[in-house]
Formats: sequence, C-alpha cells, structure tokens
Amino acid sequence: MSTPNPTALSVALYWSLPGPSRFTSELAHSLDSTAVLVIRIDSSHVTGIRHALREALTSACPAPERVEFVELDEGSHLESDVGHHFGRATVSALELARWSAPPRTTIVLTPRTARARERCRAYLEEYAYELIPGQKCTTRLVLVWHSSDDALTPKVGQRVSFDGALSPDEMHAYVSLRMLGQRGPGTTSLSRHLVTEFAGPDALLAEELMRLRHEELLRLPNSLSLVSSLVGPDAGTATLRDWEVSRSPGPEAKAARNRIDSMYWRACVRSLLPWLEERRRPIIERLRLTLEDYLYPTGGVWKKPNPWQQHKSVDIRIDDLEFNDVVAMSHYPADPLAPVDAEAQRLVTACKFAKRVRDALAHLRSPTVEDIEGMVRTFDEILAD
Repeated sequence: MSTPNPTALSVALYWSLPGPSRFTSELAHSLDSTAVLVIRIDSSHVTGIRHALREALTSACPAPERVEFVELDEGSHLESDVGHHFGRATVSALELARWSAPPRTTIVLTPRTARARERCRAYLEEYAYELIPGQKCTTRLVLVWHSSDDALTPKVGQRVSFDGALSPDEMHAYVSLRMLGQRGPGTTSLSRHLVTEFAGPDALLAEELMRLRHEELLRLPNSLSLVSSLVGPDAGTATLRDWEVSRSPGPEAKAARNRIDSMYWRACVRSLLPWLEERRRPIIERLRLTLEDYLYPTGGVWKKPNPWQQHKSVDIRIDDLEFNDVVAMSHYPADPLAPVDAEAQRLVTACKFAKRVRDALAHLRSPTVEDIEGMVRTFDEILAD
C-alpha cells in the first residue's frame, strides 16, 4: 500500500500574504534593535519557516554581515558548532558575547531535541548575561523556539511570535489562487468556498481539503475523517477538534456540531446565492412564453397573494419574478401553472430545486447534498443548451 505524499504549503504564496509577510518584517525590525532574539513558532505545521527566517534575517543583515544557522540534534556539541563559523574549535557563550572582530555575525540556533533545547536555553541565557551594555560586540544570538515542543520559552532578550494562522481574507486569497481554474460542483464555486470555510486559519488543512474530490467536499463534515488521519491528531486545528467533539456523547457535542454546520452554511451562502441570482433572469426568460400565457388574464402581472392580508395581493411583473414565485404558481390551488412541454417542465423543476436550496439557507440550514447536486445539474444542463 502506497503512502500518500505529505501535504505542504505553497511556500511562495503563503509567505507573500500580509500576515506571514508582516511577521518577517517584524523579525527584521526586531533584529536591528537587539542582540538577543527569541523567535517563538506556535505551530508545528508551518512549511518554509527556515527559508522565510533566512530571507528575513539576511535582508536585515546586509553584506558584509553574516547570518549562520546552527541546527542542533541530540548529540550536537553547541560550542563546537558555533565555533566552526568563527574558525575556532569552540566558542562559548561568554566568548560570543565579547566577540569584537568583524564582520558582524548573527548566529541562529535551531534545536531539534529536548536535550538540544536545554543546551540552547542555557547558552542564550549566559550570552545575554555576559553582554556588557555599551561595549562593542559584533555578534547577535537568535534562538528559534517551537512552542509545540516546549511551551516554556526562554525569557531573556526580545521575542517575536508567529502562529502561522491566516486571516479569513488571506485564506480566501490563498485558496482562490491555489484552486484557480477549478470549479465544482458544475459551474459553481462551492468546493472552493467549502475549503476556505472548513480550513479556517490553517493553510495546511486547506491543502489537505484541496486534495479531496468534489464529491467528498460536498459531504463535509463527514469527509473530515479522511483528512484528520493525514493531518494527525496534534494539528491543533479548531475544525478538526470540533469534528471530534461533535461525534462524542459529551455535553459540548451539540455546540461543536452547530459550529461545523455553520461552516457549510456560510460556504453555500457565499457561493450558491450569487450563482442562483446570475441564473434567475435567463431561466425566467426561457419561461416567458409559458408565463405570458398563464398571466394573460392579468395583463402579464402575477397578483401574488399577501399572506398577511386576506383578499390583498402584490403585483409582480414577469421580469421581477423569483424562483419561489414560479413554484408558488405551480401549486396555486385554483389555477396552477401547468407546463405544456418538456422544456417548460424542466424549467419549473429547476425553480423547485432553487427554492428548496434558498429556503434552507434562509432558515440558516445547509441544503441537502441531493438538492445541491440536483439543482446544479439541472441548471447547467438547461443553460448549456
């Protein structure tokens, strides 16, 4: 059985967005004003973080300044790894704090194990302690700290934090560009909006959702079971947590399910309502002859009964009719609208699908998958003719 390729962000696109880009700008600014900097990364799923840090730090350290990355594993010897960049066998924290030879050098420590983290913490704290205010020093020390590995961040120096989250506008832009040219189901953009809503601020989850087929996206949130096994239980994504809670017998299940359902509803509102409105005029126009025959006695105007005032009605011209108006005419007890040919029948069926979908959305409910698929298929077939 083949293992699926690991999901990764579109690195260039992600780091060009305002939030991630703002982080790198803040990082560069902070580096210019301190000799001790802790970069706290609050997400273990941000792809391209090393490249982004290198770009930000390099831009803040123009030539001939140097930026040297030191990655430390279980058996690494920190002083030796730092010393390598200065042509020495070892460089202690004290020696680094008193280093005055050019060029100015920024050392970026990235620990990968618990033991390496404690070594880096001690080295950073000693370096900060040994710095003498006002004395010339040509070094900076930066520590990259992943809070998912150890929440107890070193307290010395200045801190810049990044959680990897995207704002709703950023996620919309990210998904729109990643799914450029992809539509579905049919001519709708529902799939794209479902990805945006269910991903929330998590670009990695968005990438996983984009790997699902249209049919699987339409069956969210049940399809989250396919995603959670790939992203992992420690993803920290609110959507996946709500999905797990919603399936439990606990008291929070109903609230979690409501939040999940609201995501689907918002995706439908943002994609299907504009899509329907664009198709209202063409559908009504194709029904015009049938409607003119039906409304001939009233001069081409439907006298829509007013449900709040008996024996009162509202005059609606054919051009202003809504889908639900056509459905109401077809169910009118005294004189129902009866399509006389197959084409008119198809058009009325399309109106019925549209009414069911719009009624569900108006009552803050998600339409059924069957109604969505039936509506899209019927409209697309009619308007393709």
